[in-house]
Amino acid sequence: MKCDRCNKPATIHLTEIRNGKSLELHLCQQCAAEAGYLQQTHLSMNDMLTEFVKAKTGMSQRDALVCPDCGMKWQEFKETGLLGCPKDYEIFSDQLRGVIENAQRGATHHTGKTPTATVAPEDSVKLRQAELSRLKKDLTDALEHESYEVAAMLRDQIKALEAVPPTH
Repeated sequence: MKCDRCNKPATIHLTEIRNGKSLELHLCQQCAAEAGYLQQTHLSMNDMLTEFVKAKTGMSQRDALVCPDCGMKWQEFKETGLLGCPKDYEIFSDQLRGVIENAQRGATHHTGKTPTATVAPEDSVKLRQAELSRLKKDLTDALEHESYEVAAMLRDQIKALEAVPPTH
């Protein structure tokens, strides 16, 4: 069927009833938009389903991020703790900032650790307690940010540190 205005293929078919008489109108997408019949943009079925699922599950925009290079999703990183490619650092930079700060005691870059050989024996108990306190605080922060992989790693570090008797 052809558009009533320009003879392109008609994609919009309208039926209007006036004074008891049926009037049919066949328009292409462009003519229908120009005539004001298309007032809202149409979403594809995939887009509509995605928006519906996001609304119903509470999925945030952050969870919907996907790396265009490797296809990695933020949810996958949360589950595995592994990134798929270097581009992921750019795509997930805002989310990774919190994970890095948790792992690096609030720093946004690698800070390393103090070698234990340089610590006097009398200070090792204090350092151990400070390290345990820091790890427990980081664990609480990781759980609040739903960084469960980081939380599991911190939990294991706490268990390992608590299992070793302090040296006096």
